[in-house]
Amino acid sequence: MLERPKHLPLCESETEEVKLARGESPEPAYRLWRTANTTTPRHCKLHRRTQLVLDEKESTHWPVYEHGGYPGLVTKPGEFNFRVRFFCPACRVAHARCPPEFQETSFDTFDTSTPPRAGTLAKAREFVAQVNERGCGFALFVGLPGSGKTRLACNIIRELKDKDTLYVRQGELTAALRATYGNHPAEYDENGERIDPENPLEIAQLARFLVLDELGCTYPANDERLLLDELLKHRYDQRKPTVLISNLPLVGTPDKPCLKEVLGEALTDRIKEATGNGKFIVQFSGGSFRRTTGDSYLAGLG
Repeated sequence: MLERPKHLPLCESETEEVKLARGESPEPAYRLWRTANTTTPRHCKLHRRTQLVLDEKESTHWPVYEHGGYPGLVTKPGEFNFRVRFFCPACRVAHARCPPEFQETSFDTFDTSTPPRAGTLAKAREFVAQVNERGCGFALFVGLPGSGKTRLACNIIRELKDKDTLYVRQGELTAALRATYGNHPAEYDENGERIDPENPLEIAQLARFLVLDELGCTYPANDERLLLDELLKHRYDQRKPTVLISNLPLVGTPDKPCLKEVLGEALTDRIKEATGNGKFIVQFSGGSFRRTTGDSYLAGLG
């Protein structure tokens, strides 16, 4: 239920064998070729509003080889492969299993019409920088429904250098766990090898970056409490970057429920430390965006 494709979708790539003129160096020739192949904006065929981004690591040049005798391959003099490769940021967000409505959104289009909303965006950008630079840290997004928490978490995934990201809701994770209960007939692949059923806890633990949404949406049963405890303790211990999203505050008042009641004091204490002792606990305010987007919902995703 939670598995993602093993490979990210490759949106577009161009490779050409180029024979250099006598005395011509490959580096300047590649720069000219690359410029000619990147001046026109390209858009994803699936997410048509999203412009493709040049993948710097995968865009390169290398010699053309011909098969020779021992010890191996021999290069063809003056011939090179030139390649540019593009990726779609929205496809990366979709690969993480984020809701379709947020796959083509970004930091640049987040509503910053009020100082608090501008502050939440600034904090999200700061968290991205923290994860990209140091590869660790928790963020906790709290606030009323519809205030932009999930959307901004998906925008964070869009900006990460690490591609191993996963978005999941607490209820979805629990349902996947409970689907493993009981006896199930064995399944085999085309080679006759047994297919082991997925372990939802392991999938969420192993993801390099995790967004866990709707945390505390319901008071957890014993199995769900153990699931959350094992998941969050693992990610805390391994310092794996994580965004937690909840409509509940981390610590409440005697007459108001809070995440501390759901998760317990020990786990709450770990989360607070992992957010930099509250540095990345972000309070979202304002009314629900959903109250103004009904027409857009009826228009479909385009």
